[in-house]
Amino acid sequence: MPDQAFVFRRSGDVAVLVCLPLEAAGFRHGFSTRPGGVSPLPAQALNLGYFAGDSPENVTENRRRFLAVLGETKDRLHTLRQVHGDTVQLLDTVSEATAEPMEGDAWIGQEPGRWAAVYTADCQAVLLGCPRTGAFAAVHAGWRGTLARIVAKTVVRLRETYGVRPEDLHVALGPAASVAHYEVGEEVVEAFQQAFPSEAAAWFQRPSPGGKLHLDIPQANRWQLMEAGVRPDRIHASGWCTMTRPDLFFSYRRERQRGPVGRLIATIGRAGSPG
Repeated sequence: MPDQAFVFRRSGDVAVLVCLPLEAAGFRHGFSTRPGGVSPLPAQALNLGYFAGDSPENVTENRRRFLAVLGETKDRLHTLRQVHGDTVQLLDTVSEATAEPMEGDAWIGQEPGRWAAVYTADCQAVLLGCPRTGAFAAVHAGWRGTLARIVAKTVVRLRETYGVRPEDLHVALGPAASVAHYEVGEEVVEAFQQAFPSEAAAWFQRPSPGGKLHLDIPQANRWQLMEAGVRPDRIHASGWCTMTRPDLFFSYRRERQRGPVGRLIATIGRAGSPG
């Protein structure tokens, strides 16, 4: 069930999901959705990934529409070449001379005027903000990133780089494939059991007798956040499943056999101009 801490902000047919507690903490952010764009995936889709079998012109216009809902007039979205790993990149060091996209699956930053952004289309996007320091992060966590503890490592990097105290963080977990549909193989189950021997059993379900196990990606990342010191009452999960709402979200697992699959973006930043 969708969390009431999340609301849709709209401009025309474009809807952006926003976490109210994270917004109240001083961070502009949003999780994109599918409607309201110009991409033929199959029609009028808000694809935000340049690599997703779409034209650059379409993606540029889609990004303009997405950012307009967030009150941004320039495309300062900084994305990554995501590899399902645990590399955390520093956004504040990125300049116009930096070769982008950099490889990694998480951003941390503090400087105003930039948007830390990650792509998803079933994987878990996690946005974090610390109102005391102004530091923020965007994380892409599929099952490999979750297994590698990328969200916990991001919390550590925020502490080491900006002096963030985990208990000060506000966190939003965006739409992702739910445990009801996120089917995984036995090798994934074994890997999680080895990495999390006491916790992994609670993250798997077998919806049908004799069927494959399903992984609860949001729950696994929530546990890692709490283990890293984030307060449970400051972790908000959207509750939206990308695989059951093709009208609202792209789903790689659901759509990959039909052709190119669009990409959603989760992004976070602070108001102001980059230094």
